[in-house]
Amino acid sequence: MKKGLLIGFTKWQTECAYKIYAEFFAKHNIKLDLLKIDEYVLAIENGKPNIKVKDYDFCVMLVKDQYISTLFEKQGKLCFNGYKEMSSSDDKFLTYVKLAENNIPLPKTLSGNTDFDGLKISDYKRSDSFRNKVEDYLGYPFVAKPTFGYGGKGVVIINNRKEFNIFLDNVGQEAYIYQEFIPDNPGSDIRVMVVGGKVIFSIMRNNPNSFISNVSSGGNATKFEATKEQKKIAVKVAKILGLEHCAVDFFNMEDGRPLLCEVNANAGGIEINEKLTGINQAEKFVEYIVEKISK
Repeated sequence: MKKGLLIGFTKWQTECAYKIYAEFFAKHNIKLDLLKIDEYVLAIENGKPNIKVKDYDFCVMLVKDQYISTLFEKQGKLCFNGYKEMSSSDDKFLTYVKLAENNIPLPKTLSGNTDFDGLKISDYKRSDSFRNKVEDYLGYPFVAKPTFGYGGKGVVIINNRKEFNIFLDNVGQEAYIYQEFIPDNPGSDIRVMVVGGKVIFSIMRNNPNSFISNVSSGGNATKFEATKEQKKIAVKVAKILGLEHCAVDFFNMEDGRPLLCEVNANAGGIEINEKLTGINQAEKFVEYIVEKISK
């Protein structure tokens, strides 16, 4: 019997998602073990890691962990998705850089706070020159997003210079990016789910009370047929980033333009999406993984 290891962190990942994945893998006579990142200590003793990688045929990464991924990949074992690929989509600005190189339509985006080579932000205030350049380039309002954020957490609209100054003074050392505000249907976006280089479904998310569309932030989701161009670009984005399972989000533009918003390498909402579309993304991902490890 083949055996896989699922790496998770949140309660949803380690309880709900793990159960769903384990049941689908069991249908293919594959046993799936669970490793909770917050409970596990990776150790090297006598030149060997305490994870017995040779006991597993593959790894499902619901969170990125470069050490576990490295251990598996060094042994020629596949990780879905790989650490390098997840990292390229986890860093929003790095994602935009890679996609811009491949002519993917993107909103105006500026890099904001970084780690400044270890310098504390509190000791290195952003200059008036920087503030002026952001203001001149994007105009008001514009959106501030955590570089490594998810679920709409920490995303805010900056409406004027006073708010921008307060934001910069309070943001601390957290990495942020700045992006033009898209006025078309704020709080609404189109999510295209890609597994194994193919679109499996698309939905529309809408939040009437906020410009943040995420269901986890109060938004609602409905079944929606993305345009051919959006689907084509979503598949291209997944290929560029090397992601075998991802959600590609587009702004809901009035003229139907496929303007990309974000890419999520670990899209949740398995149960909700199945109710809307009749398709279980975890099942599709399992089928893809089984086919790939069989080869």
